[in-house]
Amino acid sequence: MAKRRTKKRTHKKVSEEELAKIPRSMVLHLGSSLKNHSLSQLVRDFRNVMQPHTAINLRERKSNRLKDFIVMAGPLGVSDLFIFNQSESTGNLSLRMGKMPHGPTLQFKINSYSLAKDVRKILKHPKSVGKDSKEFLAPPLLVLNGFSNKINEVEQHEKLLITMFQNMFPPIQPQSTKVSGIKRVLMINKDPETQEIELRHYAINTKLVDENRNVKKLINSHHNLKKKLPNLSKNMDVSDLLLDPYSVGGLTSDSEVEDDAIVEIKQEDEATNVLKKKSQPKPTTKEDSGSTTKKRAIKLTELGPRISMSLMKIEEGLTGSSKTLYHAVITKSQLEEQQLAKKHAQRAKLKAERRAKQQAAVEAKLAVKEEKKARRKARKEGKEGEGQPESENDDEPMSEDEGSSDSDAPQINAEDYENDSDLYSDVEV
Repeated sequence: MAKRRTKKRTHKKVSEEELAKIPRSMVLHLGSSLKNHSLSQLVRDFRNVMQPHTAINLRERKSNRLKDFIVMAGPLGVSDLFIFNQSESTGNLSLRMGKMPHGPTLQFKINSYSLAKDVRKILKHPKSVGKDSKEFLAPPLLVLNGFSNKINEVEQHEKLLITMFQNMFPPIQPQSTKVSGIKRVLMINKDPETQEIELRHYAINTKLVDENRNVKKLINSHHNLKKKLPNLSKNMDVSDLLLDPYSVGGLTSDSEVEDDAIVEIKQEDEATNVLKKKSQPKPTTKEDSGSTTKKRAIKLTELGPRISMSLMKIEEGLTGSSKTLYHAVITKSQLEEQQLAKKHAQRAKLKAERRAKQQAAVEAKLAVKEEKKARRKARKEGKEGEGQPESENDDEPMSEDEGSSDSDAPQINAEDYENDSDLYSDVEV
């Protein structure tokens, strides 16, 4: 099968510096959660949320550990880890959100969740998408609600929480980001009373607004005779129907967009500009340019999944042995915090000593290897004129058995073994 052609002339290439700044993620589940089919499906749905800069086809094994993924995350350029886990003792579900390579790690308790297939069942007009759909070609738009706008005045753990959420996706640049390229939105809402965090994932649908919605209903009424005509008894004039969109009672259907969701979007016709670039003179005003402003109605269709969770604790590193910066349930006194800080400092000191010792051992082995290589090279250069072959183990030190004289070896005489039949006297023939 031939390879599909990709457009290169009119598409801007992303530089390597911009690619390096894009956050990449890995969504995985470990432990007993591998046996939970519903949680495995939640992991796949969450990978769709994090597309396109995530490992969408990642497969975990029972033998895999968290350290295996941490080691592989560095060469792959992964910056965020999302780990779903289920406790073997209590059965509670948790989500750990870690920043590579040195943390911090946010641990959430999942109170409830709904899969993408469950969300599609409750919608009247669901949107069918797959992992290769066009909606997943660009990262979603992140919307935070319920969080404080003044980051400097909030507590330290909430400030860290907001920063972690904001760094999940690449930042939007108004100068270069195309509005038409944003196909999804991820809404994260925080309840100020219960401190519960809810995640919702939507697809953005835009539609050109050519005429009034009420007039459109009248025009299309003859196509579907089962639908009733709008109630016009309260209208005194036809202008009320045309100018006032709320004059006709009733709620809007799920398939239609409301009039308050209509916005004006400025779109540039790149193909037209490229074709007419040579023939037309440069525009002097905004009206002469190739940009047009059109009215579009925006409608959100939920894709799923839904996750309701609560922040439990924040750790300094990636593993469970790191220092705890915040805990929602357990509070420590000042004396206990000092003892824990001393304990973590001692642990870090021992770790640094072990690392230095290992590094010194590696350097010593490399020095011995280089010295051995130099001696071998010197002997080879000295023996080239004599034509003597070089032994592979010339540089190996002689053992005590090899250095001992031949007189210590046992003497074997052939006369002692003239009668070979004595060696097999016990064998019956």
